[in-house]
Amino acid sequence: MRSGIAGSASGYFGVGCGEPLGGTFLEALREDAAFHAACHAICEQATAGPLPRSAFYQILRCLTGSAQSGHAMRFHYDSYVLTALIPILVPETGTGRLLLRPPLRPLRRSYLVNVLDKARVDNPLAQALYRRGHARHDPRLQRVALRPGDLYLFWGYRTLHTNEPADDEGIRATALFHYHDPHAHSGVKRALRPRR
Repeated sequence: MRSGIAGSASGYFGVGCGEPLGGTFLEALREDAAFHAACHAICEQATAGPLPRSAFYQILRCLTGSAQSGHAMRFHYDSYVLTALIPILVPETGTGRLLLRPPLRPLRRSYLVNVLDKARVDNPLAQALYRRGHARHDPRLQRVALRPGDLYLFWGYRTLHTNEPADDEGIRATALFHYHDPHAHSGVKRALRPRR
């Protein structure tokens, strides 16, 4: 991980799903039957129905230097219902907290409605308003201080969220396990994706 950051000119290093995790605990956790069953059960409760088994979408993100602020304060919804976050390294100075902004949006039946939801928040005006709310200590924003090694579960699909910038001198490394894409079998999604 540290060698990956050291070799990155941008200060960003990421390992995506399907890429080697070299026998690390992250690889072991992804294959752990109990962890998988727990995430599956949580998603079934959230969606009020039986779900087919699916694999995790996993990513390890490492940031340092100006990349810390460049990837921070971007409010968004995830594509997957459940997000499991494990901090690996968190700078000792600076905040770098996880920010969660209620209310929860509903699970969308239509992929196009989901896309419209994302477009409403992924634009300069909306992002500026969310950042202003953070600067003014909007009480609706939940601020979660992260501790390395802890596990944080939240509704990534339903909750608008981001992270605060952390100290440029440190390394911020987080592992993310995403579970259950409700639009995985959408024909509209398959039709639109090749055009991105």
